[in-house]
Amino acid sequence: MHDTISLAEQALAAARELPAAGLHLVDPVDLGGSERSRVLRCRVELDPRPHDEFSGAGTEVPATVVVKHFLSDTGGFVRESVGLDVCPRTPSLLARDGEQHLIVMSDLGTLPTLADLLLGDDHDAAWAGARTWARALGRSAGVSRGRVAEAEHRLADAERWDADADLRNGVDRLLEAAAAAAAGSGTAAPTRAAIEAELAAALHLRTPGGSAIVSPTDTCPDNAVLGPDGWWFLDLEGTDVEHAAFAAAYAMLPFATCWCVFDPPPGLTDMLLTEFSEGLAEHAPDVVAEPGWSLAVRQACALYVVLVTGWLWLSTVEGRPYVGPEGLAPSYRQLMVSRWRWGGAQPA
Repeated sequence: MHDTISLAEQALAAARELPAAGLHLVDPVDLGGSERSRVLRCRVELDPRPHDEFSGAGTEVPATVVVKHFLSDTGGFVRESVGLDVCPRTPSLLARDGEQHLIVMSDLGTLPTLADLLLGDDHDAAWAGARTWARALGRSAGVSRGRVAEAEHRLADAERWDADADLRNGVDRLLEAAAAAAAGSGTAAPTRAAIEAELAAALHLRTPGGSAIVSPTDTCPDNAVLGPDGWWFLDLEGTDVEHAAFAAAYAMLPFATCWCVFDPPPGLTDMLLTEFSEGLAEHAPDVVAEPGWSLAVRQACALYVVLVTGWLWLSTVEGRPYVGPEGLAPSYRQLMVSRWRWGGAQPA
């Protein structure tokens, strides 16, 4: 309770930056979060005293707002701020406090997520939701191309993720797994040089050039909500400029870095990638030109398989049971094997 009260007090301070004066944030409700952040929904009240700054301004006062407090990750605060400003179909950034790493954004309300639809009992709703989600994600990626330079400039000082270290770790773990499998079958294990040669063929995606977009990056099923006017994207603390193929990997793999992924039914990922690509083509037809596009998406997925191998390896070999809540997520071993199976089925 103390943490919630403290966060509400900081939200009140940030409210001074809202477009209209005389607003108060009250009745905070804790929406959870992670080790990196806490999220509250607060009701908005007008100060009963007259305020010339607000009177007659024509500014619509929201009934509620969402407050996100970054507990330690300053890079996440910067990236979420940029994402809310730059990425389409996201909440509006209403205020931010750089010293407290606190953001006030518009409240989209309580809406179903894509995860709710995929894990629900309505087959048709799940397929329709996934299809429209992928199309919306592709459109968002395409629209963002016009603001890549702005995002790059604003993200220049944000903390960077050491992708090289994570990729090296993934390669090490793949070699470990391959050596164990070869010993058990009496076959020759692939060499580090062979794996790194294949990896090198995909690393050009990290210099996206004209295929760059601004992406939330963590476009998992529980980070998208379906409103009456379509899909909205949440949780932008990983916002970055990247090759569009990395966003498409969330359709093809599917959901590249997510823990809530069971093996998809036949035809789902083909449909998702088609919808994503067509949505992207509405604004960036040059990016999805073949044959380069399909190859780029497969390469992006392959990089994610290597990364996930490094991230999940220790939990897998220790036999930890579930990546997320039981019944809503596979085991670590199931998720790892699923990713490897996907990689093994792809054309060279």
